[in-house]
Amino acid sequence: MIRTKRTASRSNTNRTSLRARIRQMHRSLNQHQWEKCFQLIDPKLRAEGRVSFPAYAEGLHEFMQAFGAVRPWHVRINLYLDGSKNKRDPRPFAYVYVIWQDAEHDFHMFRDRWVKADGRWYTRVVGLVPNRPASSQDPVSAKR
Repeated sequence: MIRTKRTASRSNTNRTSLRARIRQMHRSLNQHQWEKCFQLIDPKLRAEGRVSFPAYAEGLHEFMQAFGAVRPWHVRINLYLDGSKNKRDPRPFAYVYVIWQDAEHDFHMFRDRWVKADGRWYTRVVGLVPNRPASSQDPVSAKR
């Protein structure tokens, strides 16, 4: 019984801190603060050189031009705190599903993998690619 309470408490703490990091990511994205978004990428990916800041920032800029602000509607988090069974990466991780609305009020879904490193949650997503071509006008000004 005590073990169950501890596990639930640990799970709730992780879920709360991960939700805060997800909100921070969306807030930074909507404010075009690409550096802050970049700092939320898994340090292991950044250290291995799998993502460069200039390419990452350009990708986010193109994404925002295509969709406008990201307005989250629902966030679902599936935690996997015992990563010891994963031979490639034993860190705790989570799958995060975010249903969000764009500037044209269309719904979309992000499916992200987050990992916990040094007590903080980081995304494994190294870029956002619009799944529709960017128009010559941004969606916000086109609606006006």
